[in-house]
Amino acid sequence: MKNIDKILCPIDFSDPSRAALAHAVDLAEHFSARIILFHAISEIDHTPSPSYTLTPQLMDQMVQISHQMKENAEKAMKEMVDNIVPEGIDTRQQVAIGNPADRIVQAAEDEQVDLIVMATHGRSGIKGLIFGSVAEKVVRSAQCPVLTMKHQS
Repeated sequence: MKNIDKILCPIDFSDPSRAALAHAVDLAEHFSARIILFHAISEIDHTPSPSYTLTPQLMDQMVQISHQMKENAEKAMKEMVDNIVPEGIDTRQQVAIGNPADRIVQAAEDEQVDLIVMATHGRSGIKGLIFGSVAEKVVRSAQCPVLTMKHQS
């Protein structure tokens, strides 16, 4: 079995993603691996709607909102690390803007991680059809193994 040196743990700040991070911590302790916490902020759609005009001021506001969301995510990530990850575990945090599944797969490739540990929200039926599953898309697209953690209600 290949050694696990880097674990990518995508988080969305939900209880399931907190549980996945706890599992990633267990694996990191076992393998002496680094954990890269990753959060993707869905891109704001810049496509003008017929009902409004996209002015330069509105574009600036949209960019400011994206930056504020990124800053908030970075703060929340630091808080998760402080509350869940014990000292001695090597961690790094990344926040990206874009399609979550695509950005997770890209981060895994860029960082050359050995494993992705992520939560699945278990959407099915119409919700799963409409929203799709980020975890499912990552499992299908990632070049490395993906461990999905189903949250126990």
